[in-house]
Formats: sequence, structure tokens, C-alpha cells
Amino acid sequence: MKIKILETPIFHIDGGAYFGVVPKIIWQKKYPADENNMCKAACRSLLVVDEKRVVLIDTGIGDKPEEENEDLYFTDYSENLIQNLANAGFSPNDITDVVLTHLHFDHCGGCFYMDKNTNSYKLYFKNARHYVNIKQWENAMTPNYREKSSYHHEKLISLQNEGLLVLIDEEFKLTENIELRIFNGHTPGLMLPVIFSEKNTLFFTGDLIPAMASIPLAWISAYDLFPLTSIEEKKNILNEAAEKNWIFIYQHDFYNVASYLNKTDRGIRAGNTIEKSEIEDL
Repeated sequence: MKIKILETPIFHIDGGAYFGVVPKIIWQKKYPADENNMCKAACRSLLVVDEKRVVLIDTGIGDKPEEENEDLYFTDYSENLIQNLANAGFSPNDITDVVLTHLHFDHCGGCFYMDKNTNSYKLYFKNARHYVNIKQWENAMTPNYREKSSYHHEKLISLQNEGLLVLIDEEFKLTENIELRIFNGHTPGLMLPVIFSEKNTLFFTGDLIPAMASIPLAWISAYDLFPLTSIEEKKNILNEAAEKNWIFIYQHDFYNVASYLNKTDRGIRAGNTIEKSEIEDL
């Protein structure tokens, strides 16, 4: 097995939205904000080569638009998924499977590019099946008022039009070593991978636990639709991960890529951090 962490465009998120009801005087000690209360947020993709399968998990925000509108997320496009994929020795045609944890724009935007000849969106990964939980697909196609702006319907529909969409209705094993778990607190049908390497088990935390600072149960993002569900889901996965000594890979943490977990008197907390190069050598 080979694992690569790929960076995609970095954006900024309001600290209050990031950490919900946790007071700023507490969260800013762990995750600093700028003068506008904006926090830097990474947007990582995960590349897993498991025998003949080349699996890409999430694709980030995507390409810089030619016509820039007001960008509320102050996106830095200096990181590019396709270029970083090439740096890792792969092209879009090498990808056999794309797992989309969910369809918010910052997790699936890198699947698409604008075809100027047809003035329509096309898919970068033309040889790959694109896996989405069916609850999440239905939610994206008929979004609730709160999430509507997070879904870019004109892009998502190309998944269906090009015949590469695979809808999943339950947890399953994508490969012998990649298991997909389903969570519903952040958004219906959030699908996160547990990866079993020869020596370690890794969990890609996605928007369930977007940053290492988000590990305490009460630290729930204001973007979560069902915060009490998120708390219960976090509690269950943290207990399992701590018991089995899993490694957490944080998708949105600008400062920390991954860590172990520790059991403490105050509950489960982050343990020793792990650098990107160390993950890729595991």
C-alpha cells in the first residue's frame, strides 16, 4: 500500500463557524484567527494505492475561476490538486476510484473543469468510479435552505451525465484495506474512510473532526446540521480509535496533518502529532 497526502487550495473560515459555541477566548489558543476572525483551513485529499486500485479521497475546491466574484473564503489557489498529483507520480487517468466524503464544494470541486468548447463542466478523472452516499446525493440534488450555497449543482450533475456516479446506501469495503463508514451529524451521508495499512490503521476525519483542535466532544462546527448527532458520532469513533491506536488524518487543519490519540481524565485528546512525510512512510 502507498499513501500520499495531497494539498489543494487553502481557504479561510470564520472562527465562530469553525468552532461553534466554544468561546473565542478558548479556541484561539489552539487555532489562531486573523484580525477579521478568519482561520486558515487546509483542504487535503488522500491518495491511496492499494494493489491495482488508485483511490483518491476528496478533491478540494478545484480550479481558480476565470471570472472572479467576491470570494468570501479568501481562497489561496497556489496549491493545485492536479499538479500535486503529478508531483506524486500520477495523472488523472491513473485514478480508478474517487471517494467523495460529501458534496460540499470544498470537498468535490476538484473533480471538475470547464470545457470551453461546450461551455459545460467535465470530469478530470474519466477512468474512475465516483462514490457518493445516496443520502448525500439526494440532499445535494434537493438541498435544504441552510446547505444550498454549499452545493454547486451545475458541476455535480456532470457526475451523473458522464455515467461515473456510484451511489452507496450502506457502509462497505471499497478494497480489502479501505473501509467506508457513514456519519450523519455534519450532513446526511458523510462517508469517511478507515484505511488498514500493514502496520497502522488511519482514519481520514473529514468534516466530522475537521481539525485536531476539534477533538473534544463539545467542539462542534456551526456548519453541522445535527450537532447532537455529531457529538455521539465523535464519541463513538474516538473511543474506537483510542482503543485500537488509530492515527487521525485531519483534512482541514492548517497546522497539524495527523496525530495519535490519548485517553486523559478529561476525555480523549490528541496525542503526538505526525508529519506528512511520516504518514507517507507508514
